[in-house]
This record gives sequence, structure tokens and C-alpha cells, in this order.
Amino acid sequence: MNFSFVTLCSPDAQKSCFACCPPIRPAGYDHRLYKNMIKRVLRENTAAFDQRNDRIVPITGFSCWALGYLDEAYQRIGCLLHPFRHEGLDLRYRVDYGNKCARETCPEAKVFDALTIREREFWLGLADGFDSFDYSSKKVNPLFNLMGWGCHLLRLVAAVEKPGRFTREYFLETYPFFSTKALPRANAYLVNRLVHRDNVHLLRSRPFKDAFEQFSLILPSLLAGKCSVGEGEFPVHRLDLDRDFLDFLRQSLGISKSNLEQALRLKQRVDEQCERFGRRLPL
Repeated sequence: MNFSFVTLCSPDAQKSCFACCPPIRPAGYDHRLYKNMIKRVLRENTAAFDQRNDRIVPITGFSCWALGYLDEAYQRIGCLLHPFRHEGLDLRYRVDYGNKCARETCPEAKVFDALTIREREFWLGLADGFDSFDYSSKKVNPLFNLMGWGCHLLRLVAAVEKPGRFTREYFLETYPFFSTKALPRANAYLVNRLVHRDNVHLLRSRPFKDAFEQFSLILPSLLAGKCSVGEGEFPVHRLDLDRDFLDFLRQSLGISKSNLEQALRLKQRVDEQCERFGRRLPL
């Protein structure tokens, strides 16, 4: 396989991700729960699709009429209107979510695209044997959770391991950190401050996983009241700071607005707490 053209959405000829199609569904929706029904609908959509028709047909319910099979083997599932299928011509205007479909990319795909070819190959090994339904399920596909830790941690692990070495089960046994209860995007900044090339073995340590979970739970209370909210503040995602740190502010500390000066002061305190915690870790 030529991994230079691989994306998280379309890793190989056997599967693809259609988790975000259509882009508005109930929380916790999983295509796997309706697999047989969706397979029938996908075949019908594929058979009925006419590229020459330019009518705009709104999506009804939680199923998009333009979601179908992308190959004759009925394995890869995706958007029949996507520009990749039509020599760059984007036909997604034909559904009422067209702009939303074209505009949004999931955070996991952005992280994956930033990895090298070899790093992608390593992590995709954990999805071997999945069909498109399993691969598109956030409950089944471990890559959804793993990508939340960001490029730094993913690159460290891929640098010391060989592609194809692990099954999914053996990987989580070998690296218990990745089965932590700590939410990835809320805590990626913290673990990136603690784990580097010289101590990447900590991710194999169950005591480190347990200690990190405790640290991530008590840290918000240690920082309570350190970032006041005043007038003229900005949504934190607009601040010119490390994206992982901004995710930590929003998802771990519950801070949605701040200004750069306040955020920098808080970042200094977070870094100090990480340094203290890191000094207690084994080498």
C-alpha cells in the first residue's frame, strides 16, 4: 500500500470511516447498532445515485441519501458527492448540509494527517481486520481515542515500536496508559509535559497511569481561582497558544473565555505543577 495517500478516513481498500455522515445526529449514535438496515440503505443509495442530476435534495432523519458504497465490493463507505469522486468537482451542495460537510474535519483526522507515513502505518495496524462499520465506531476503533493524545505522544510510541508488532489487545496490555480514564484532549497537554523520548517507557507502567489519573483529577482544584474572568476576554480557542493547552483550559478546567495575559499566567502555574509531579516519577 502507498501510505503517502492514506488518510484516516480512507486507510485501505477494505474500509473507510463514515462516522460523521450525516454531520448532525444524536449524541452517542453508532452506525453499528443499525448495521443490517444501513447496508440495505447504502445499496439503494448507490444504485439510485445519478451524477448528472443536479437537484438539491434535503437530508431527512439521520440518513443521507448521498452516503453509499465507493467500491464494487461494497466494502468502503462514503460520500457519493465528494470531489474525490468527481475529478475535483464538489457536488455536496445537493444536500442541505453541504457547506457543513465540506467545511468540517474531525480532530482525529487532523492529528493523523500530521503524522509521517511510517507513523500512520504503525497506528493503522491497530485497526487491522475492521470493516467500515467497526472502523467508523468510536466505541470499537481505538484510533478515535488514541488520536486525542496528539502527535507528540503518538510519535514517541511509533519511534520505539515496529509496525505490525501488536494486536489491539496486546498493545493495550503493553501500554496500559492508553486505557486510562483520563480524557485524551483534556489531558494531552499534561502528559506531553511529562513524557519525552528518554522516558517513553512510562507509558508501559501501570503505576504511572494510576498516578497520572490522580494528578489530572486534583490539578483543577490546585488551580482553582488562578484565572479570573473579566470584561473584554476572548473565547480560549482564539488565543495564540498551544492547542493542547487551550483544550486543557476548556475541557479540564472548564474555562471558555480568557485573555492572553491571564492564560499565560495560568500556563506557568500548570507547568510548575507538572514539573513537581515529574520530579516524583521514576527514571
